[in-house]
Amino acid sequence: MAVKTFSLKDKKFLIILAILALAVLLFLLRTVFVAALVNGTPISRIETIKLLEKQGGKDVLDTFIEKTLIFQEAKRLGVTVSQESIDTQISSIEGILKEQNVTLEDALAQRGQTKEELIEQIKIQKTVEAILGQKINITDEEIPQYFEENKELLEKDAKLEDVEEDIRNQIFQQKLNEEYQKWIADLKAKAKIY
Repeated sequence: MAVKTFSLKDKKFLIILAILALAVLLFLLRTVFVAALVNGTPISRIETIKLLEKQGGKDVLDTFIEKTLIFQEAKRLGVTVSQESIDTQISSIEGILKEQNVTLEDALAQRGQTKEELIEQIKIQKTVEAILGQKINITDEEIPQYFEENKELLEKDAKLEDVEEDIRNQIFQQKLNEEYQKWIADLKAKAKIY
């Protein structure tokens, strides 16, 4: 059996082919290493990430950790949020925005948010409500008390009967937020976060 030897011409061809393949690979992966080009000067993606981490990275990471913990706990408890529930919330938001002559798409664009991100926020909110909602109790005394203490925030001639459901929702959200802070702190304390 004869061993094939490469000629100098074949070796040059292979070297040129390897250089071209490397150039194509670097071109395709340039966005992995370069975040932007400013008048031909590259801005490193690593430098950009380091700066973002300094400016708000801890908050962003904390948000991802909380979201992960919420969905892990929901899975453990068998809590799910139906698409119908999400759609109902989106319809409600659209109704409120329509009264202000704003479309959902315009409102999302103003916030720099996508509909998918909104859906995820709603899913997180509904999941938290499903897990913690049964722990929240609003007494009959709390609604008139809230009404009296917050009259300046209500319409001038507002009557308790007309705003009772809004007040109930406001109290529920306040209590839910308090319960959430304790609950998420407890989940973080029990979790193995590295």
